[in-house]
Amino acid sequence: MDNLFLQRMKKLLNNEYDAFLKSLEEPPVKAFYLNNKKKDVFSYLNQQYISKHPIVDNGYYFDYEHYPLGKSPFFSCGLYYIQEPSAMLVSHILDIKEDDYVLDMCAAPGGKTCAIASKLSNQGLMIANDINNLRARILSENVERFALENTIVTNCDPLLFTKSLKGFFDKIILDAPCSGEGMFRKTDKAIKTWSINKINECAYIQKKLMKAAYELLAPEGEIIYSTCTYSTEENEDIINYALDNFDLKLVPIDKKHGMVSGINMEEAVRLYPHHYKGEGHFIALLKKGKEGQVQKAKLLKSNIHKDKQKIVNDFYKDNLNTKIPQYLLDNNNHIYAIQPHFPKLEKIRVLRNGLYLGECKKNYFVPSLALALTLTKNDVKRSYTFHEPDDEIKKYMSGETLQGNGQKGYGIIFVEDYPLSFYKESNHQVKNLFPKGLRR
Repeated sequence: MDNLFLQRMKKLLNNEYDAFLKSLEEPPVKAFYLNNKKKDVFSYLNQQYISKHPIVDNGYYFDYEHYPLGKSPFFSCGLYYIQEPSAMLVSHILDIKEDDYVLDMCAAPGGKTCAIASKLSNQGLMIANDINNLRARILSENVERFALENTIVTNCDPLLFTKSLKGFFDKIILDAPCSGEGMFRKTDKAIKTWSINKINECAYIQKKLMKAAYELLAPEGEIIYSTCTYSTEENEDIINYALDNFDLKLVPIDKKHGMVSGINMEEAVRLYPHHYKGEGHFIALLKKGKEGQVQKAKLLKSNIHKDKQKIVNDFYKDNLNTKIPQYLLDNNNHIYAIQPHFPKLEKIRVLRNGLYLGECKKNYFVPSLALALTLTKNDVKRSYTFHEPDDEIKKYMSGETLQGNGQKGYGIIFVEDYPLSFYKESNHQVKNLFPKGLRR
C-alpha cells in the first residue's frame, strides 16, 4: 500500500490505526439481501452457512466458500442480491415510501437500485442511471433479474437530468465515484490506482454531482450520499460544501453495531473493517428545505400500433392466464410495459423503460426473460417444476434441450415456486430459451 495513504490513515485513526491495519489482512466478507417481491425465500436457503445481518431487515452474511450463492439457480431466479454488507446499509437507512420517485445517479451494478425499487409500488418510480455503458448494461441485467416493473434504466451523464427534471425526485441516491480506499481489502485494483490526484479528481466530480442532486430533488426530499472511501476530502468536505452552498440540512443516522460518527460530523456514519463486519464506507443523509424549483415532466405515452397489439394479445391468450399490461411502448418492435407516470426522457439514452415484455417478429411474439421472471404458476398455461439440485435445471441452465410431455407452446421452467425462464415445446422437445449470455 502507498506510504502516503498509510500516513493519512494513521493521522485519521490515531490509536486505532494498528487494529485497522490488522483488519485489512482478514478475508473480505460476503452478504446478500432477499428480494422483497419474492415470497418464502428463506425456507429454501441452507441456513447452515448464513447468518442474520444485525441491521438490515432482509440481509444476511454467508460463507461463500462452502455456499456459493451466486452459482445457485435461485440467483438467476432473482431471489436475492449479493451485495457488500456496508453498501447494504445505504438502502436500509433511506426511508422509502411506496409511491416515491427515486433517482439512483451512479447506480451500477444495481445493489441499491434493486433494494429500493423492490420496496416501491408500481405507483412509485426508480430511475437507475450509470454513465458507463458496460456498467449500465450490467445494471439493466440486475434490474431484469429482480423483475422490476417500476424502473427505468438510463446510460448518461447524470447532470443531463437537470435539463428537464428539476425538483422531480423525492429521494436521490448519490453513491459517488470515489478513490475506493474502503475496497483495499477486497480488490488489488483499488490499491494500484490510488493517488492524491485521484482523490482530488473524485472530489471535483462529487461536488458537481451534489449540485445536480440538489437541483433534481423535490422540496423536503432527501439525498443519501455515500462513498467507499475514507478521505475527508471526498466525505465530510463534500457534505460541508453541500451545507454551505444549498438549502440542505443533515439528518442524524442512528449508530449501532460498529457504525461510528463522521469526522467532526456526528450525524454522518463511517464504517471501518475493524469496527463493522464489512468494507470501508461513508454515509450521510441530507434533507432539502421547503423551497425549490419544480419542473412538470412530460409523460411517456403508450404508442403501440393495433397490429402489434394483436400479436401481443394473441401470445397472452395462447400462453398466459394474466392480463395484458394497459400501457405498452413499442421501441423498434421491442415491447415494454410502462407506467402512466413515467417521464419522457428526451436526449437521454434509455436502456430499459419499465418491464420488457419481448419482441414482435413479423406475425409472432417472442417473450422476454424479464416477463418470465414476473410470472407465477397461476399466470401460465404450461410449466415444468424442478428442485434446486435437479440435473434438469443444471442442463437447462447450460443450454440443453429437455424432454417434454407433449405440452405444445410456450411455458415456464420453475425452480420450486420461482420462475427461471420461458421455454417453447413441440414434438416433446423443450426448446431452451434461457439467454445464451447467462448460461453456464
